[in-house]
Amino acid sequence: MPRVYVGNLAESVTRDDLRALFSKVGRVAGALVITDKLTGKSRGFGFVEMVEVEDAINAAVYFSGTELEGRKIHVDPFRAPEAGAQKYRGERKRRAPAKRSTGTNGTA
Repeated sequence: MPRVYVGNLAESVTRDDLRALFSKVGRVAGALVITDKLTGKSRGFGFVEMVEVEDAINAAVYFSGTELEGRKIHVDPFRAPEAGAQKYRGERKRRAPAKRSTGTNGTA
């Protein structure tokens, strides 16, 4: 099922709010607001699963920039990372091993 990313959500927005909003465009299979593990507060983004691909595309076009509870939301079709693709981390520099003192100053 196609997912739609929803960003810049107000802290008070729930998954039921997302489900109600996106059901205006098409059939919604599910909605999720991402929360912080420690505090339980919204992290400001979520995902909506649409039943049809066309509905997901229409929702992204229709709702991007729409105001929801005082904030303009950003809606984008969610793209899963390609299989086998890795994030570029840059070249790692190896540190030289730490030199251990030999105890030549009389202390061990």
